[in-house]
Amino acid sequence: MTTTEIQEANRVSRGTRIPAMLRRLTFYSLLAVLQFSFGCQALYFLTPDETKDVKAEYGKIGKATVAVVVWADHPTLDVDPKARRRVCDAVIYEMKRNLPDAKFVPAKKIADFQENSGLDWQGMSHHDVARELNSDLVLRIDLLEYTTRAADTRELRKGRVHGSVSLYDGSDAARPDSLYTTDISATFPPSGEASITDMDEYDLLRAAIEQFGQAVAKKFYDHKESLRGRDAR
Repeated sequence: MTTTEIQEANRVSRGTRIPAMLRRLTFYSLLAVLQFSFGCQALYFLTPDETKDVKAEYGKIGKATVAVVVWADHPTLDVDPKARRRVCDAVIYEMKRNLPDAKFVPAKKIADFQENSGLDWQGMSHHDVARELNSDLVLRIDLLEYTTRAADTRELRKGRVHGSVSLYDGSDAARPDSLYTTDISATFPPSGEASITDMDEYDLLRAAIEQFGQAVAKKFYDHKESLRGRDAR
């Protein structure tokens, strides 16, 4: 190869490398501009997410029929007379989506049992509740908080739902203790995020109830969670 040919080959090689170098420089320049303009949040959304596998805390529901029964005190029902039904609907919705083999007593049937049966259902044993609702299991949820005020700063508006969740075997009258129990809290907007001023009280509660339903359901099926702290399902 002559000197002229070598020089021409080097010129062509450099010519093909320059656009690639420019593309890399443009990308890194963009990252630098985004970081300068918006801080680390921009890089947060540009970096790929990583997830981890999370096992169900109680993974034995299988093909059982479950009745989701919500207990709420009078102050909570004064704030929202439909609090029990809203939470029941949210939990059943998420559990149905993620536990396809299980069956669930319809929320309407449970509401009729609580409001129209004339029975002292709150004084009944879990075995008797299961018998009335024709279920194998009773998922009892006691609402402990149901509000649109932040816990630490009461003047801030945040939807908060906190409840004690217990699963009972309705087929075994001799076993009064729960198969599984836990406490679950949901806040909207999530902790660390500012209060939202353009949402009304109902929308704040509805968002918190949806998150509460998701959190309850996840206790009973394997799922993935983002290492950033957000669920990946």
